[in-house]
Amino acid sequence: MIIGRAELTSLLDETLDLVDAPPGCGAVLEGSIAEGFGNSASDIDFLLLADDDHDHPTMPTIVFVRGRRVEVRTRSLRQVRAQADEACAHVAAGIGALPAALLDRCQRLRGAVVLRGEDVVRRAREWPLSLPEVVADWYAHHSRQAMRHAVASHVLGEEHEAVAWAGIAARNAAKSWVAARGETYLEPKWLDRQFDRLAAGGDGEAARLRDRLAVLRKGHDSVGGIEPAIAAHAELVADFGVHGCPADADQVLLGLRAGVTTWPIGDRLHVVRGRADVFVLAAPAGRAWRSIAPGRPVAEVIRRADDPGAAASALAEFHRIGLVELHWRDGGPIASAQPWAPAEPVTPPPSTRMPVLGLAGGAADGHVSLVPLPARRFAAAGMAQVWSNIMIENAREDLSGALDGGQREVARTSGLRLLHHACRALLSACGMSPLPPDAAIVGWLSALTAVPVELAAQAAAVERALAGDDWTLWAERLDKLVGGVRDLVRAEVFPASFDSAAAWEATLRIGHDWIRLGAYLDADFPIEEARDLLTSGGAQPHRRGGG
Repeated sequence: MIIGRAELTSLLDETLDLVDAPPGCGAVLEGSIAEGFGNSASDIDFLLLADDDHDHPTMPTIVFVRGRRVEVRTRSLRQVRAQADEACAHVAAGIGALPAALLDRCQRLRGAVVLRGEDVVRRAREWPLSLPEVVADWYAHHSRQAMRHAVASHVLGEEHEAVAWAGIAARNAAKSWVAARGETYLEPKWLDRQFDRLAAGGDGEAARLRDRLAVLRKGHDSVGGIEPAIAAHAELVADFGVHGCPADADQVLLGLRAGVTTWPIGDRLHVVRGRADVFVLAAPAGRAWRSIAPGRPVAEVIRRADDPGAAASALAEFHRIGLVELHWRDGGPIASAQPWAPAEPVTPPPSTRMPVLGLAGGAADGHVSLVPLPARRFAAAGMAQVWSNIMIENAREDLSGALDGGQREVARTSGLRLLHHACRALLSACGMSPLPPDAAIVGWLSALTAVPVELAAQAAAVERALAGDDWTLWAERLDKLVGGVRDLVRAEVFPASFDSAAAWEATLRIGHDWIRLGAYLDADFPIEEARDLLTSGGAQPHRRGGG
């Protein structure tokens, strides 16, 4: 060790003068220094073991002794036995489920240097499993998954990721190999020192494998390119004793992910993840999405695509954000998680487009964009936008009839309805749900940066005009406002819903896609009658022939 036992004992005594320690506790030094590594910047990590059943906090106490940072943790025997039992349960269920932090705590205790209370420490270290075997199997699992991920990334044309995953696979395989030979300390940064120690002990294979790993660390150019690099990493991983992950593209299959559903809105595909996140797919990505067949090799799907490059890129993105799984033939899902890394799929930054949605839903910036609204609010806002556009047409019809009949007050009321529904359509498109009351709705336009200043001013001017008696220009001003709103929210082709049977049927088709999504997410419906469109498949309930 870089610090002698006498100095460690002295440091412990000074540390215990600064903290509350359980009476009669055992004490060990754990971590890199205890394992024979460390340097001048390494912390001193003391673990106090109390012969009681108390629940001591996980967070360490930090003190400074002789200019060194010292971390002090306290555990009861009940706590360390519980963590040992938990680790055993994870091993029995499948080594891949064993959390890195839990295994690390178990290993650090068993690799620690005893400074006082040997009997307490001995009882704390009782464990029915072989630590070298557990650590070796654990790192082998993560190496296997990383190598499979490297092969999958290469199939998908993600060459940088492929090489990075292959490097992770090789290092994890090396950690598995040294652990099987007694070097169980989990921290990856001391791998070279672990090899050095084995080589110094006369293990000639350790030196040879360490040198092969060092060559691959220099990059793919050192072995002739990406494909040879992937193959070389897979070969080294196998030589470290990790099997089941050859560099064979046909082993990588497409798989479905639970909780992911597909929702066409108009001509645009949307994918909902876990009833929480909505992704909108660009047209090429939508074609790639529709080509997915569970169990088919990824390489085959890409080869059959009209644009293989675009399909590969889209499939890679689908996998990154957790919309699909990649499976290894006869080997289950390929896991992206690695030790001390999150297990969940990536969630990209949300789209910054404004308005957020149009009649056909969101709009993709690349292959896939995350809609910046929770799924239920997205569905509610979409249904409200469709309903507001329907009511615009209804109010426009009422306004036209009132003007033709010379009914100024009826026209005023109809004009205000039209104005308010135009504002509702715009605010819904900006993602607002629930919507503000009519009394405040025009003022909201000027409060939103997503609404052009000119359009907000135009709505305010129309509101003032409707309060006056010059009703000859009401219809013209309202038509201009509606045109501006629909241009902004990408609803320029909304049918004149009440002009003909064909226009009404077209309106129902627009609403039906949104209503299906809203019902799935249990979103707020603008009116309860809208639910009838779901059960009727978008048809009017009393029309003969289902039309």
